[in-house]
Amino acid sequence: MTTPDRYAPLSKFLAAVKGKYKLPILIYLKHGPKRYSQVYRRLAGVSERILSKQLRELEQEGILLKTVTGTKAPLRVEYALTAHGFTLCAVVQQMWEWGERTLEKEAAQG
Repeated sequence: MTTPDRYAPLSKFLAAVKGKYKLPILIYLKHGPKRYSQVYRRLAGVSERILSKQLRELEQEGILLKTVTGTKAPLRVEYALTAHGFTLCAVVQQMWEWGERTLEKEAAQG
């Protein structure tokens, strides 16, 4: 019999958002669905391969919904947060606020 990992929920969360661009993607999509090209332009420096991989991983986690419209090129590919994805927004907001407070504290200490 194996013992359950008491940190499994935290490990699951970290695995879901692990990736340089996943949190910025979540923040951007919080304001509404966006086309792939909009996300790509917004995340300066990301390669198309990495962006596609991270979007696919977020979709597999049930955090994003990918919608493809059209039958011939050019297809319209759009991403939106799912209800499950929106639950992460509050967590990300708290992380952001913690970071802001920490940066302000460090700046005040000189």
